Amino acid sequence: MYVEATASFNRSKNSILELVREPGNLLKYHPFCKRNDAITWPGNNSEDQLEYLNGLTFNRKLFNWSENGYDLEIGKNKKMALVNWIVEGNDNHSSLTIRINPEIRNYVPVKNKYLQYLLWFLYVKPKLQSYINHVIKGFDFYIKNNELVKHNQFGKHSWFS
Repeated sequence: MYVEATASFNRSKNSILELVREPGNLLKYHPFCKRNDAITWPGNNSEDQLEYLNGLTFNRKLFNWSENGYDLEIGKNKKMALVNWIVEGNDNHSSLTIRINPEIRNYVPVKNKYLQYLLWFLYVKPKLQSYINHVIKGFDFYIKNNELVKHNQFGKHSWFS
C-alpha cells in the first residue's frame, strides 16, 4: 500500500538533486511546513525535524542517499511511513517522484487486517494522496517560479494545516 506523485522538469537531474539534498529544503516548497531543521546533514544517516502548520512534529531519518535521491523514515515515537524521494533524468530533463509507504497500523486504530484494508482505501489513501499531491505541486511551483511556496498555497489539509 502506497501513494505517490510525480512532477517532470526541463531541468537537469543534478539541479533537482541539489534542491532535495539541501538542509531545510522543505521550507522552500512544502505548503504545510512551518519548520524544517537539519539535525545531522548531509548523506546517509542524515536527520531533520519537520514541524507542520498545526504544530505536529515528526523526525525524518534519511538513508540510501544515492545518485537517484534517498529514502527516509518519518515519525515521532513510532515510524509512520517509509518515504522514497526518487530523482530520474539527464542534463536536460528530470523528474521527481515521492512515494509514501505508510505503516497502516499506525494510522488506523484497528488490528483486523480487513478493516485496515477498508480504512486504507476509504480514508487514509485519499488523505495521503492529497497531501503528497500538494507537496509535489509546491516543488513544481518552486522550480518553475523560483518563489517560496506560501502556507496552504494549494489548499488546506485536515491532518497538517
